[in-house]
Amino acid sequence: MRYYRNIESGQTYAFAADGSDDAFIPEDYVLMTDTEVQQHLNPAPVASTRAEVEVLRLRAYADPLTGSDRYFAEAQRESLLENAEAAEAAKHQGLMRFLEIQAEFPWPDEPVPNPS
Repeated sequence: MRYYRNIESGQTYAFAADGSDDAFIPEDYVLMTDTEVQQHLNPAPVASTRAEVEVLRLRAYADPLTGSDRYFAEAQRESLLENAEAAEAAKHQGLMRFLEIQAEFPWPDEPVPNPS
């Protein structure tokens, strides 16, 4: 593929590398450099905000199959049933899954305050 960019809109278009589409390339399109193509195809990841990470974590904690909340609910239930060993085991599983989720969705780097 050969990639072109519309000068006015900045929109990117792909055309066949063999030149079979050349008749359809408008004059106001410019051929993109290899660097521009790589940046277009592999954009830099957008840093998540703290609020976005919080949403991802809360969803992961509450997932009924893979979340940590289900283990904590089980631990509470076992505790009410006076089954301390099962309650501790479930609590441990919940804590381990809780930590895995936090590692999976780390907080974004906080901006360095500008001393004034």
